[in-house]
Amino acid sequence: VKTIPRAMPSIGLSRPLLVECIEKVAKDLPHVMLRRGVGVSSVTKDNEGLGGLRVYLEDGTVIPATHIVGADGKWSKVRQSFPSLTAQANLVSCKGFGVLMFCENAVKGWEDNGTYIIVPPEESESKQDFYIIASPLINGGMSLAVVCSDGISARYPWLRPEADLNPKDPGVGGWKDEIGMEEISDTTLSDNLEKMFEEKIPAFHALLDKDYYKSAQITRRVSWLQMSAEEGKDVSYSTEDGRATLIGDAAHAMTASMGEGGNCAMESAVKLADAVTLIMKEKGETSCSVNTLSEAFLKYGLSRPKEVQPIQEMSAAKNNK
Repeated sequence: VKTIPRAMPSIGLSRPLLVECIEKVAKDLPHVMLRRGVGVSSVTKDNEGLGGLRVYLEDGTVIPATHIVGADGKWSKVRQSFPSLTAQANLVSCKGFGVLMFCENAVKGWEDNGTYIIVPPEESESKQDFYIIASPLINGGMSLAVVCSDGISARYPWLRPEADLNPKDPGVGGWKDEIGMEEISDTTLSDNLEKMFEEKIPAFHALLDKDYYKSAQITRRVSWLQMSAEEGKDVSYSTEDGRATLIGDAAHAMTASMGEGGNCAMESAVKLADAVTLIMKEKGETSCSVNTLSEAFLKYGLSRPKEVQPIQEMSAAKNNK
């Protein structure tokens, strides 16, 4: 077991808790409307308006807008609505896959101020088959990500992930598309996983609450979003007119091997907000104009790929070892 200390006050957040935190802030802001359970189905240009957009939701609602920020994941409907963004996007599959596990109780005796890496003993035949990333959660629990190589499925066929999704598949399942839907009962998976842990990493197995095994889900083979431009052009997360831009997995989905996906997503949101603030300050504006927002989208769209794409590539390289 290796420990990676966390520089406080940094904390680990599960996706549901992060969404809850964002909603608590957003609901009290002026001119903000929250809609849960309704995704974007498509976006079109509003040719009858002033060069704006029409955003179509899955429930049939149509929202007129001047701009849109696509934060709707790897299978982004916003990205797919704009040819200039879609043409840059390519999903690349890696060799590895994983198993996700959660529990409200942290591992016995472990502190919550660091991330733990668990590997099989040096003499174990499974040394190269898998390792585990254990991350404390803000609710006092812990998440376990079992990072698996392709070779492990030959030794343990019940771990084999579901076939890759077609890169052109719109991903109607959203986040759920990352979870395998194999015809395997939860009991079978949890029982097999517990036996494997007991055999290969007995000391760690002895510390785990059985609820970890009950929560286990096999993920699909890891993939990441590679954005590339035509020769002579730079990659941009924004459309050429500055009306639409992308953040998070919609722009730079990456593998989980370095644990940087969520960090980069939040950093991109901050970078976009910084671009808006900077241009408003340069123009002496106290409220953001349509033109300023377009300029900010363009500035962010061209600058952010240079910062985040090297991280994506490093993360993917770790999965392909």
